Amino acid sequence: TEIERLMWWIVTAKEQGFVAVDTETDGLDPMTARLAGVSMALAPGKACYIPLAHGANKIDLLSEERPKQIEMGVAIELLKPLLEDPSVLKIGQNIKYDLNVFARHGIMVAPIDDTMLLSYVLNAGKHNHGMDFLSEKYLGHVPLSFKDVAGTGKAQVSFDRVALDKATEYAAED
Repeated sequence: TEIERLMWWIVTAKEQGFVAVDTETDGLDPMTARLAGVSMALAPGKACYIPLAHGANKIDLLSEERPKQIEMGVAIELLKPLLEDPSVLKIGQNIKYDLNVFARHGIMVAPIDDTMLLSYVLNAGKHNHGMDFLSEKYLGHVPLSFKDVAGTGKAQVSFDRVALDKATEYAAED
């Protein structure tokens, strides 16, 4: 939520030469979903979530204060050089979705590795290639499920309406 902290993450990722990256949006279609935030990870247990549009679409916005966050245009301007830097590998799960979301914000992410595609190439017909399955299989870790943070059925909310503490835990783990 602070520009100085975001800059630390950007500089550290650039120095390291690789970063895991993920977008959180308010929908499943990358061509229409609105960006709610971006997460980055540098190592196990070393991840952050950058909220960008939490509370922007709340029906009851007048009764609830919008959580503190960096203005989206500023964050995009700061993230763009890192995400387009050819010397920094960007790693994601099903990163094609994120590439489309970032492209709609003028960011052409490269170079990339996609853990879903890597799993498929190595184990095409052996098992599922979703992130939750891969996390359990290779890391022995059961990740938070989307329904645990956003609810289900009629009670489900879009990610931009998830409480910031829950959104941060989910997105950073993602």
